[in-house]
Amino acid sequence: MLSDMRRLVTLGAALVFACGGATTDVGDAGDAGKDVKDAGNPDAPGQPPPPQDGGPPSAQTMTFAVQTVYLGESDRNGVTSSLAWKNFGFNLDGLVSDKSSTDVCTLYAGSPKTNQTDGTNGVDNSWGETLLPILETAAGLPTPSQTVTQTIASGAFTFQIQVTGLSNDPKQTANGLTAQIFLSGQYNGTPAFDSTTDWPVLSTSLKDGSTIAGGALAHFDAAYVSNGTFVSGKGTDPLPLALDVQGVAVTFDVHDAILTFDHTSANGITNGTIAGTLDTQEFVTTMKQVAPQFSPTLCGSAFDGVAQQIEQASDILDDGTNQSGTPCTAISIGIGFDAALVANPTEIALPPLPPPDPCQQ
Repeated sequence: MLSDMRRLVTLGAALVFACGGATTDVGDAGDAGKDVKDAGNPDAPGQPPPPQDGGPPSAQTMTFAVQTVYLGESDRNGVTSSLAWKNFGFNLDGLVSDKSSTDVCTLYAGSPKTNQTDGTNGVDNSWGETLLPILETAAGLPTPSQTVTQTIASGAFTFQIQVTGLSNDPKQTANGLTAQIFLSGQYNGTPAFDSTTDWPVLSTSLKDGSTIAGGALAHFDAAYVSNGTFVSGKGTDPLPLALDVQGVAVTFDVHDAILTFDHTSANGITNGTIAGTLDTQEFVTTMKQVAPQFSPTLCGSAFDGVAQQIEQASDILDDGTNQSGTPCTAISIGIGFDAALVANPTEIALPPLPPPDPCQQ
């Protein structure tokens, strides 16, 4: 049973990636100005920089394939710390909360008040604060970010960010950019993460299910770049992420997602962040469907204990707001990434057929 739980927990770590270094406690979890772009928005610490007047957007369309992910157990230099999560994400609800705060939603029964504590400048990231440590301990996996990054490097999966409007100027400031996210499955071979890399996109991430020209389901139509920092703005639809975990395809949605990155190089982007919320019951349902594929012992009520731990991580409302006297319905999430400039995708891949349901056998 312990082996079964470890498989499930390893899956959980990989689920939100979407990679390490000597273990240490870095106190303030590193350089807050690097991971939390408070320096770019002095009027709203913990949030992305605001749009500024600038030149027109470029006519270029660039695609970046995620190459490295940071789930929250270590900083961007690979230094492991129990506080690293504090600098991944954004202050979604505009509050700076601690265990004594009363202006926040009501936690699930049995949840300690520490679960409502924010990170640097009010960063909301209950995934990194509450769920990830449980997953790391149970799985005996101290560097899940490194593990998932290695899976991406093998060509098993990635996601691609395609932006229209970026120039080659690392200090560009412009409004009127657009972006879309393509999910990508198995690459044919080992990806070089350069202009030769034409990584097929999954048909399930396309609006019409069949053409790249039709656009991605996840799109951002009010994006901008401020002194080289790209900000997506909030999309109108959930941001779906699909992963291949030990051969099992998993899909989940990040609601009210915000995506940012620094376009500091002609060959890639760094300091990327995806922040938003996971609908608690939606995420429980996803995990319940996936868990038996790793062990049939987690069918039915055997999953209830895992579901309870997920529920107790809830700290926010689905739309990223917070309100006293209202039950928490979502789990805030903030994860980091770096990506490389690749070819604009031209190929489409079908997702693998779902495996038989082990609970029905």
